[in-house]
Amino acid sequence: MTDRHKGAWFIAVSAAGFATLGILIKSAFTGGANISTVLAGRFLIAGLFLFGILRARGIDCRLDKKVAFQLILMGAVGYGGMSGLYANAIHYLPASLTGMLLYTYPALVTVLALVVGEERFNGTKGVALVVCSVGLVLLLGASFDGAQLAGVLSVLGAAVIYSCYIIIGNRILKNIDPMVTSLWVCTAAGLAFLCYGAAKGEIILELTSQGWLSILGIAIFPTLLGVMGFFAGLRLVGATNASIISMLEPLITVLLSAVLLGERVTALQGFGGAVLLFGGLILQLWGHEARHETVTEV
Repeated sequence: MTDRHKGAWFIAVSAAGFATLGILIKSAFTGGANISTVLAGRFLIAGLFLFGILRARGIDCRLDKKVAFQLILMGAVGYGGMSGLYANAIHYLPASLTGMLLYTYPALVTVLALVVGEERFNGTKGVALVVCSVGLVLLLGASFDGAQLAGVLSVLGAAVIYSCYIIIGNRILKNIDPMVTSLWVCTAAGLAFLCYGAAKGEIILELTSQGWLSILGIAIFPTLLGVMGFFAGLRLVGATNASIISMLEPLITVLLSAVLLGERVTALQGFGGAVLLFGGLILQLWGHEARHETVTEV
């Protein structure tokens, strides 16, 4: 299997992990948790798992001070900021519209990669991006009826921050173990949410077993699998391809909701999912020639 195909599989596994997030967050809320508790627990528990695994494997977690500082910023400001804005948007917008607006980030990543000279671009990537975007709109069936400006600005802000996070990550992570990267990013994000939640008095420790098990699930699936898979794939396929392949996440979310929650999938959603998969196929078959290496430091 080529590195390109390995990278695509890593990103697909990451998308599957992230796809469980919405379902598990709803379960955690039912178990008495709030957003600060969920996010602090998510990243700190994931960080503890990663630290234990790395120690067991004998891998040194220490990094150069400059790289460590960059990863702390990526976790606390980048991933933390994106997660916070996305959670805020959910209070104002329907889930489908929130998801559709967040997934403007593949287009933003493509533009940013061109502007900073991170990657070359070709027509095949453009076609794949457009096809996947059309499939996403059909899959989510989002409407702007009743949309509030605060929610729209929050989710677009999340998309911008996540786009910058991906571009920066693509530059500095090529020579770092994805597990070490994930450890630093998750720990920084977890401490940021813990400090914020403690300052606001929003950390809740008295949860039901459902609440704690849901947070544990969030730490494992959308965090350990999601974050590590994304970093591992990003090193192999580049920022633009990684962001486009990640558009599989809403499709997997819809399928999981149908299987686990009994939600109905319409014919239009099925067609949208097929279009989205076709866009990913275009990218994998013909959109790989634009990848090239860049400097490893910002």
